[in-house]
Amino acid sequence: ADTVTYRGMMFTGVPNMAWVFGYFRASWTLRVDLMGDFISRLLKHMDEKGFKKVTVALRPEDKDMPLSSWIDPENFNPGYLMRSMHLMPQRGDKPEWQHTQDYWAEKDDLPNIDLEGAEFVYE
Repeated sequence: ADTVTYRGMMFTGVPNMAWVFGYFRASWTLRVDLMGDFISRLLKHMDEKGFKKVTVALRPEDKDMPLSSWIDPENFNPGYLMRSMHLMPQRGDKPEWQHTQDYWAEKDDLPNIDLEGAEFVYE
């Protein structure tokens, strides 16, 4: 795929979309709940600022980072997923551009995402 995942829930170049995807090795709904909170916060931010569209984009410092498959095959590698990995968005080597499977990190990280960060492009 030609897109890069933003924390496994938004894709570069795809406006106004959040892809709700849970954890493979923990309760699926743990991540879904975290993402619901993030999406609600993002929509509230957009409403307060009068924005109708949000897209994530690689920041200047991210443009040359190495890209790899959406999920680290060392972490999760069933055949059905590996066969379609070329269709999935890629991930970068920085936390913002990875789809982690770590609830204990994300429970602290996702609520603290800076919605004014350079990776968010609003219109």
